[in-house]
Amino acid sequence: MLRFACGLWLLSSLPVFAAGETRSPEEVRADFTYGRALVTGTVEGITEYLPVSSTGHMIISDRLLGVSNDPNVTVSGLADRKGRAISLERVADDYIVIIQLGAILAVIVAFFGRIRTLLSGLCRGERRSLDLAKAIFVAFIPAALLGFLFKDAIAAYLFSVEVVAVALLVGGIVILAFEHLLPRKSAESADEVAAIGWRAALTVGLCQCFALIPGTSRSLATILGGRLAGLSHAAATEFSFLVGLLTLSAASIYKMWALGPALTQVYPAGPASVGLVVAAVTAFVSVKWLVGYVSRNGLGVFAWYRIALGGVILATLALN
Repeated sequence: MLRFACGLWLLSSLPVFAAGETRSPEEVRADFTYGRALVTGTVEGITEYLPVSSTGHMIISDRLLGVSNDPNVTVSGLADRKGRAISLERVADDYIVIIQLGAILAVIVAFFGRIRTLLSGLCRGERRSLDLAKAIFVAFIPAALLGFLFKDAIAAYLFSVEVVAVALLVGGIVILAFEHLLPRKSAESADEVAAIGWRAALTVGLCQCFALIPGTSRSLATILGGRLAGLSHAAATEFSFLVGLLTLSAASIYKMWALGPALTQVYPAGPASVGLVVAAVTAFVSVKWLVGYVSRNGLGVFAWYRIALGGVILATLALN
């Protein structure tokens, strides 16, 4: 933790670019080294499904790596499908989305049986599969809609270490409150996830909206939403993964489509592939471990981790 705090001191010494400055695609590509891919893939994979905020940890790790994400600096000669210039901030953000494909793959592998049953049931028109698909979609819509409408404002005003630190701290306190107020419960049916109704799904979806604030954690918001809706820890965690599969897939597909041809001109295939594979492996381990751990022990340990990390970051920033 001391090393982490010392690393945050580097925040004040990152390079500052002049407004309107540009960098060539070759310079930007050179920033995507294999070392950065290993770090990004590992951090993304471990934290994506833990209730500790992958976005928050990625913002912090990018700062510690000295990655520039200045929104005022653009990549010369490149534009997205809408003709907008591509900034370094967007380059760094969309790189994380590409790496997220590994985390998506991990959930598909970890819950292959559940997903295969769901898809085959949908093809046959089975009621339980249709109801589960409807529940996942209902939980997906609120955050997807808000994220689409306010994505630029969120990126402009909320993507900062200060916001991440406060969200980590507040999230930890909320976990402790939920663990105290909502007693641990056993599954109410043999397949509690398949029996989730639209009201419970909507509760999860509304809670997922809070995850648009960096540092909150999509996983945390949806798990607590499931608990608030009356689900057991195990069912809330598994449903969180299924909603996350749709949410992350939609975000990744949209952002890669929006980049258009710039996608291959900015991100080198080698490091991006390494980061994706590392994220897949680490996310798979994280997912398989989390369901069992949360079922037995709850979320308390993540609360104290969030409080400690958020506190250290705020203290370090205050000293600087």
